[in-house]
Amino acid sequence: MRFFVSQENRIGRYAAMLHAELPDVHVDPTRRIEVAGRSTPALLNGPDVLNLDCTIPDRFTASTGVTATLFVRSGNEFVRVSTSVKKQTGERAVGTTLSHAHPGYARLLSGQSYVGYATLFGTQYLTQYDPLRDAHGQIIGALYVGIDVSAERRLDLGVKLASVCFLLAALIALLLIESFSGNAERVTGTELAGIRNLHFALGLAAAAALAVAILLFVRATLTKPLREARSVAQRLSVGDLTSLIHVDRNDDMGQLMQAINGISQGLSEIVGNVREGSNEIAAASREIATGNADLSTRTSEQAASLEEVASSMTELTTAVRHTADSAEQANRLALDTSTIAAQGRKVVDDLIAGMSSIKTSSHEIERIVGEIEDIAFQTNILALNAAVEAARAGEHGRSFSVVAADVRNLAQRSGSAAKEIKTLIGDSVLKIDHGSALADAAGRTMSDVVASVKRVTDVMAEISEANRQQAIGIEQVNVAMGRMDEMTQRNAALVEEAAAAAESLHAQAERLQQAVAAFKLP
Repeated sequence: MRFFVSQENRIGRYAAMLHAELPDVHVDPTRRIEVAGRSTPALLNGPDVLNLDCTIPDRFTASTGVTATLFVRSGNEFVRVSTSVKKQTGERAVGTTLSHAHPGYARLLSGQSYVGYATLFGTQYLTQYDPLRDAHGQIIGALYVGIDVSAERRLDLGVKLASVCFLLAALIALLLIESFSGNAERVTGTELAGIRNLHFALGLAAAAALAVAILLFVRATLTKPLREARSVAQRLSVGDLTSLIHVDRNDDMGQLMQAINGISQGLSEIVGNVREGSNEIAAASREIATGNADLSTRTSEQAASLEEVASSMTELTTAVRHTADSAEQANRLALDTSTIAAQGRKVVDDLIAGMSSIKTSSHEIERIVGEIEDIAFQTNILALNAAVEAARAGEHGRSFSVVAADVRNLAQRSGSAAKEIKTLIGDSVLKIDHGSALADAAGRTMSDVVASVKRVTDVMAEISEANRQQAIGIEQVNVAMGRMDEMTQRNAALVEEAAAAAESLHAQAERLQQAVAAFKLP
């Protein structure tokens, strides 16, 4: 009875462990999945479909040695959709239903658990069936865990057999003693001693046989498994993870051997993962170290290039500043030239005005000379008429004739002088006209010069401003280049530190690889 209670506690713990593997179990009745020719609702754990997915039962069995099954409720049937239980043919027992005659069927429908013995496919198990409920408390399926108790039953049978043998030996001894006591009066002393020796020898033989039987039984059930477990544990202690114990029992000794196998398998998986991770870390750290070394080289080259660029930018700044100063001087000279050109334009304008005034005066003089010439011509005609009249007057007009001749001479001389003056003034007027035209042309040219100088002045002002802005921009670029150079120097230092860290990481990864290499994996 205590054996059953102990096993019932164990099976309850295993059932709780399997429940913990299903934190979000629910069913989707709209999805139908065919399991061994039977249409079943989809049983899910979170987003994962459990129908025909035996990962959870297999993992549970591998870690505990206890079989597990998941049922989904389809109408009034509990259908096995995921299990680690296999038939004698090696096939998984999926698609089968829990029999209505099974004592656990009615309890599952009522929402209760069932614990009891059952024989599944030729193997006897202590089983527990628990209902599976969704978030609303509805029964959507069931889970099963089973402990193989065949070995325990065999051990129990062996203990009972040994007990029976012991009782039989004790009974035989009592019968012999009783027989001896009843015949003690009819035997002689010599016969009595022989009988005692015989009885002692028979008892000793029975005890020896019983001891041998117990020894063989203990050796078969304890000594041999312990020796095998010790051998595997010794190999584990030196890092050999390739050995496993063959377990065909599920008693305490079988559980111990399964635990040792679990340790070996767990260590093998851990060491394999660590070895794989250390290899990846070593490869990654090697790549990081190589990349950091390359990056350090390129950063150093970039820093040197930035220093050269910064030096060139400094020289360029100086050149641009000098150009800006020269442009400023040129701008000032252009302004002075523009002022002088404006003054020259004013002088030319004054000259044109003077030439125009002279031209006007010359034309006026020419007109006056023309009038004088007309007067001389009229005077000459009058003098001629006076001479004619004096000749007519005879002696009385002789003096008047002399005066008329003199007047005529004066008139001719005035006419000749007027002609010469007119000729000179005409020539002067032509020259003045030509000079005035030249002055007008010079004025227009000076206007063009002033406009051109104004444009040159404006362009030089724009160039000067552009050079000033360029100098400011280059100065800002120079400052930025200085900051970039400083940042590059810092980056170079950080890259060197990262390279050193990567080298240290690579060395540690190699040490980890060496440490893990001591383990021998299957």
